[in-house]
Amino acid sequence: MSKLYTLFGSVLEEVEQVLKETVDMSHPLVILFRTALEDEQKALRNLLPMLQKTDVRLEDFRTDCSIVYLNDEIVESTFRAWRRAVDWIDHEDSKEAAKLENRFPKIKQILTEAATEIENTYGDDTSKYVIPVLYRPQTGGVR
Repeated sequence: MSKLYTLFGSVLEEVEQVLKETVDMSHPLVILFRTALEDEQKALRNLLPMLQKTDVRLEDFRTDCSIVYLNDEIVESTFRAWRRAVDWIDHEDSKEAAKLENRFPKIKQILTEAATEIENTYGDDTSKYVIPVLYRPQTGGVR
């Protein structure tokens, strides 16, 4: 099993856990980040079987990989907006938001590690069109 398979599998587990924990929430910002998470989940489910193959090419999973990274950016910023909103008005979701807060940095950390692995495996020139700058190791991504 490849390291990328393990890393993206961990991201899928985190995404599915957040979806479970937010299933009954109806705040408009939660609906927005849940929609992005559902797209991310679908892309991860497409991506994982490809990563089990030997000699997989980046072109084989480029689209799904890009969806995962781009949606993660959307989810993280929308979650932060929701967290600020519910804290501001002392909404009942404030406690739930606090519980979820640690999940998103963990997902970003795993995706940053996966970005490093992709770059090491497929090269900087190829991977720079798949992985956004925030996740790329030499551009100051979180380690």
